[in-house]
Formats: sequence, structure tokens, C-alpha cells
Amino acid sequence: MTAMAPSYLFLLSAHLSALLASGSSPQIAFVGRAATAFRRLPSLHSGVPADVGAVGGPVLRPPSSAECTSFDTACVANPVVLPPAVGSTDLWQMYYYGNPGCWANGTKGFLPTGYVGLAESTDGVNWERVAGSEEGGSVLAPTGQEDDWDGLQLGVGDVVHVGENELHMYYFGGSFESLSFGGPMPPAQGLRMRIGKARSTNKGRSWERMGQVLDYDPDEGVFASWPRIVLPQKGTSKPWRMSYHAFNGTRWAAFGAVSTDKGKTWSREGGIALGPGGPDSWDGSGVGTRAIARAADGALVMVYEAVEGGGSPFAGRHRFGLARWDETEEAWKKDTTISGVPGGPILDGGVKPMNPWTSHVIGTPFLVPMENGSMRLYFCSKKDNDMSMSIGLVESASGDFGPSSWRSISPN
Repeated sequence: MTAMAPSYLFLLSAHLSALLASGSSPQIAFVGRAATAFRRLPSLHSGVPADVGAVGGPVLRPPSSAECTSFDTACVANPVVLPPAVGSTDLWQMYYYGNPGCWANGTKGFLPTGYVGLAESTDGVNWERVAGSEEGGSVLAPTGQEDDWDGLQLGVGDVVHVGENELHMYYFGGSFESLSFGGPMPPAQGLRMRIGKARSTNKGRSWERMGQVLDYDPDEGVFASWPRIVLPQKGTSKPWRMSYHAFNGTRWAAFGAVSTDKGKTWSREGGIALGPGGPDSWDGSGVGTRAIARAADGALVMVYEAVEGGGSPFAGRHRFGLARWDETEEAWKKDTTISGVPGGPILDGGVKPMNPWTSHVIGTPFLVPMENGSMRLYFCSKKDNDMSMSIGLVESASGDFGPSSWRSISPN
């Protein structure tokens, strides 16, 4: 079976492998379109639907030259989707990150992160970009300042509705600090990532930074990144929870933090919240990005991106697995009801029900429970190295998570 790796893990692995093999510090850009010079754009709705290509394709691709953004011409990934009932608008909103082949100050990027963008929809399937006032039409951009924790690159982690007309974005940022794993591998910039927060009072068109909320912990790994926020059910006094992940050079793992003041301050829970399976298992190298939502019965579920064991943590195949929250133990447990194997897997790129265009990579899952009990799962993917990273959608009409429960959804 050919090794596969999705999204940021795939590109991070390629970058680190290249550094190790060459003994130099190459700047690896994204495959696909070349970097595009930024232009500052007004905050106007684009009015131009994305070019989604053939039936069965992505719901959002990098923009064409006729569209209103240029920060995301090389890739789009990590969809964070708010239905109308959740956001501060009567439209669906998708926050995502992308880049034009470079990060701040023209630095070549090796992750699909860089800048945050916004798209809107009437149905959650057909999307139109909204041009922000930051670089290239983004709504949040790195500062470009070498001393800032989010100066080089950043990405959206989650967006939550706070109050009547305010949104809070939890995002992660990478600095200009050079980071080394030791040995023959030379240092690389952009890997030292931390978690911060920003707020918007104009429906996500612009964002005000609120500062860093969680630093990396060397006992966990070299960064803290890709935060997801879990709000307690209404009428309860339970704390807010944050799920994030880290990499220590040998394994990927998810960790947790809690807030008792509605997101103002956060403290780590300690220990791995969800980590690798057995050394040779389908998730033996660990857990990366995650999606957390409440199922129709109110129980918390997690779809997670896992890395296959049996070799290097950079070389394993990636798939989506399932975990469930144990309310009694207040801990995540890998599901065994679907396949008998802890976690699954439940979805594999290029394998039905996933469409052929997903055969090379799948990653950055995001769950949206629907009022009728169904469940949507947004993700990023691409077919091969000639295709730019794009965003796709599958839906489970029953709300179940087994492979046969899902069907692909594509734009008109």
C-alpha cells in the first residue's frame, strides 16, 4: 500500500525529510500555482462562485484570477464551518487558511497555513469568498514582525459565538524562530507554534488580536497548535474545553486544556488526551488534527486524523478515526463499535465513499451536526501533486459514523 499523508502533516513530513536528506535548509513551496504578489482589497463580497470543476469535486478550491482573494492561490485547507444558527449572520460561514506559496515577508512555506480567509454560503455547499482587508484579501494575517509569536504564519483553529454580535477565533501562529530536532537536521522556521485568540464584531470581516492564550510545553512537543473549542451544554456549569495537538519528534498526540472563565484563561489538563495506538496499528504514529461535535443524542464525538504506525512518523498513511467522550471518566476513548479496532478507521482517502479526487491526501476534519440529525464532515484533500489542496464535504444522513454511512456532497 502506498504511503499517504494529508494536509499539513504531509507537507511538514516532506520538509523535514528534505532537510535531513540534504543537510541544508531548503525553502519548500507548495506544489501547484506559483506565489502571487499580494494586493490589498476592499471588504466586498466577491459575487463570483468558486470554480469547482467536475461533478464530485471540492466545495472550495484555490481561487481563479477572477475572484477576490490572492492570499490563497496555492492551497486552501482546515475548514471551520459555522451554520447560520451559530454565526452572527444569516449565511453559512467557512473560515479556512491558505497561502500563495509563501508566508510573511516572502518566506516560502512548507505548510498549507499562512493566512485566514472567509467564504459564505446559503446552503453550506456552494461557497463564495469574502474579501477581507488584510493582505491578499485575507481576514487575518501574520504580523511579519520577527519578534512576534505569530509573525511568520498562522491558521484558524476554531471560531465560537460569544455574546450577541461577537465572534472569537482561536488560532495558532508560527514565529521566525529557527527550530532544530537535533542531529544532522538543520533548523527550520515556522515550526514553533502557539495558540492565540482574536475577536470580531462585524461578522468576521475583520479581527482584533486578543493575545496568546496557550504557549507550547516542551514536555508535550515543539509546538501547541490546531485548537478546537468544546462549549458545555446550555444550563450546565461545566468548563470550556480546548483540544489541541503537538509533535515531539517521534509521535503526534492530542492534549487538552480547560477554562473556567469562558475562554479568558486556560490551564492544561496534563497528559495525552488521545495518542498513538499499538506500534504497528493504523494510528500507531499518533493523532493530529481533530473535529469535535455533539451527536444527535448530545454525546461528544471526535473524528481525528491519525498516522499509521510501523515506521517513521513522517511516512505512514493517514486516515480518519473516531473517538467518544466518556462523561464518567472525563476522557476520550477510541470507538470500537464500528470495526472492532480502536478508532476504526472510518474514512480513507480515495476509498469509497470518498471521491477519487481525495486519493492522495485527506486531513483537517471539521464536523457540523445538522438539525435533522444528520452530520456533515468537511475536510481538505487533493488527488495528486498536480492538484492544489482543496476543501471537500461528506454527509451522513443517519448521523452514524461507519464508512457506509457517508456520501460525498459537491457544489452545483
